[in-house]
Amino acid sequence: MEVGRYDWQPGNGTRYDLVYTPVGDRTMITWLQHGGSGGTSLLFSRFLHYSYVTEKMHVNIADAVGILKFLEHQGHDVGYPQDIPYEMCIGTPSISRIES
Repeated sequence: MEVGRYDWQPGNGTRYDLVYTPVGDRTMITWLQHGGSGGTSLLFSRFLHYSYVTEKMHVNIADAVGILKFLEHQGHDVGYPQDIPYEMCIGTPSISRIES
């Protein structure tokens, strides 16, 4: 897998500019939340829980879920909130690769 930059719309009315790439035996996800010029990255191994994403990427639960939906779409195991309310992704997701 190579470095990829994606426009991800998970179906909750939001849009994410994401960079997704392998780093050794781990994976890195970056949300370029500042107009595509900068953001926060997270390096992980396998399972990724929403609470870890919220803490390490400094995002709210709804954005953590949006990012996790992308990672799930890429084949990763993820954990969503169970007993707390959050904005669900109920629309049709859309993904397109951004050529740099």
